[in-house]
Amino acid sequence: MPKRQNQSTTTLTTEEKHKIAALPGKDADNQPTKPIEDGMDIDGDEMGEFEDAYEDEIEEEDIVERDEDSDGVEMEEEEEEESEEAAEKKRQVYLPGDQLGEGEVLQVDNSAYHMLHNMSVHWPCLSFDFVPDNLGNSRTAFPHTMYAVAGTQAERSYQNQVLLLKWSQLHRTINDDLNDEDKDDDVNDLDEDPILETKTLRHQGGVNRIRALQSYQSPLTATWADTGKVHIWDIKKLMESFENPGASVPTAVQQPLFTVASHGRTEGYAMDWNLDGRLLTGDCSSQIYLTTRRNDTGASFVADRNAFRGHTASVEDIQWSPEEASVFASCSVDQSIKIWDVRAKNHGYALEVPNAHDSDVNVISWNRKTRYLMASGGDNGDFKVWDMRKWTDSKGRSTPAAEFNWHKQAVTSIEWCPTDESVLAVSGADDQLTLWDLAVELDAEEEARHREAMVGADGSRREVPAQLLFIHQGQSQIKELHWHPQIPGALASTAATGFNVFKTISV
Repeated sequence: MPKRQNQSTTTLTTEEKHKIAALPGKDADNQPTKPIEDGMDIDGDEMGEFEDAYEDEIEEEDIVERDEDSDGVEMEEEEEEESEEAAEKKRQVYLPGDQLGEGEVLQVDNSAYHMLHNMSVHWPCLSFDFVPDNLGNSRTAFPHTMYAVAGTQAERSYQNQVLLLKWSQLHRTINDDLNDEDKDDDVNDLDEDPILETKTLRHQGGVNRIRALQSYQSPLTATWADTGKVHIWDIKKLMESFENPGASVPTAVQQPLFTVASHGRTEGYAMDWNLDGRLLTGDCSSQIYLTTRRNDTGASFVADRNAFRGHTASVEDIQWSPEEASVFASCSVDQSIKIWDVRAKNHGYALEVPNAHDSDVNVISWNRKTRYLMASGGDNGDFKVWDMRKWTDSKGRSTPAAEFNWHKQAVTSIEWCPTDESVLAVSGADDQLTLWDLAVELDAEEEARHREAMVGADGSRREVPAQLLFIHQGQSQIKELHWHPQIPGALASTAATGFNVFKTISV
């Protein structure tokens, strides 16, 4: 994995509704971001000031002798410097867990975001997924349009729905703190409200997890219901109805194409599509089943009745290998990560990390660019990165390539960035969504500067990993996050309080 030196510390800011902190990072073009010292003033009225990113590279200049009249100018400059130093001492970096003083409020720093939008639906959604579109890959021009599917957790079972969502007019977020001359005059930067369009499918039971097949030509979606059934839906007609408002949608689309009954009445959460249309599902009784599409039409499936056995507790997450079409990984409440091959006649696992975490292993993510790297998140709040070429040390002990204990509660979602092999997004039950760059390495001077910046109001030092790029807050009970597969650096997250769609300056 290529190594990248860390840049100067940028802003850590917060808001009453959306507490956000941006840490050392990159801009969208992977260039160093312009540094902002420390963060927010303790009185909450002003943000940190920009400073010269190249102040240490000033070339030597000839010495010019000053006449006697320059003394007054020099005194004024010294007074200004002293005033700036005094103001600098008052600035503090906000981090989750810091206590606010009386009358203090947290405010979002729009300069930390290229885009930030908040949207809500009638019922909360535990799970969502992006749906591929034909608007182009690697698109950067604002405003953006995104398609997604989500499943509800309604008050009554019969009220639940599958939601097909179209988010359009996702404009760039204007930085209100900039001077008029620094603002971009591009008309596409209008900070307007986004448009949310919704199509619905009736769904019996709450939706534990939902996954879309990442193929525009074959738009299939699968839902894991709390009834123990897995339903497969064809959403092609509903997708087309967004672009043709007058078009009629056949009533048949309200019924699943196929229902997987292999799990009986046991519900589950683990689920993942292979690009060829095969679907893996894992339940709370440790069983994993494979469902295969018979042809490319998506109209016929066969569910395997022979389970993959090896876990001893609930299977929490499943991921197909991005490289080997027959290989997949799973994680479990039994604290293990296992690697499987669907071609194995006995349906047993091929490799395992028996004690990957000291708690339930909630989520895993297979790196799509560096395919021997896998990330996992535990119920105790830690997350680890594994080099699958070397799971254990010489004594057989589980040995991750990296381990972080930043989150204070269970990790609820984890996902590698699809465009940057070293960048990882993590969400937790502590209402934080964090971005990490594992390629960051500090030299001695940078390490000292980094530690000096992380000092609390009481003078205590906070341990902040140099690899932590960004902290996004403001949602309650964050359940799942995803990077958009066609808009580099864009993310969305779902929580009890609705959806956040954003793109930071750090990635």
